[in-house]
Amino acid sequence: MLLNPQNLHIEISSKCTLKCPRCPRTEMPADTLNQQIDLEDFQRAFTPEVLKTVQYILFCGDIGDAIYNTDLLGIVKYIKEHSTTSIHIITNGSYKSAEWWTELGTVLTVNDKVTFSVDGWDNASNNIYRINSDWESIVGGATALRKSSDCYMKWSS
Repeated sequence: MLLNPQNLHIEISSKCTLKCPRCPRTEMPADTLNQQIDLEDFQRAFTPEVLKTVQYILFCGDIGDAIYNTDLLGIVKYIKEHSTTSIHIITNGSYKSAEWWTELGTVLTVNDKVTFSVDGWDNASNNIYRINSDWESIVGGATALRKSSDCYMKWSS
């Protein structure tokens, strides 16, 4: 029997800049951290034929954050070139430049979604739990994304 899932949750990175208390990253062996699925591996696993059957992909990390995968922009572009798949990225949003967010925004459509997961109202309050986050880059990223894309954006706390 051949399985053909239409909705996928893919953890494409175990990289993260944060040091949140009780995060699984703090309790995992070091050799399992800072890994990623690169564009080549993604293309091998998700051929254009497979992508045409996928309706939705969620990039949300349990042990990492998708935006720290160095090939994320290439992966998103590849998905959009070969399918109408909706993409949802859940991220803390720290440390990416406005230019990076703008480039992502030019690829995302009104059918896509980015959720910025924060735990505060400013840098100090956000860093109580999201230790090592950078409030200015989160706000700058959200602003740049809004200017460059009609994707749905959510601020989650």
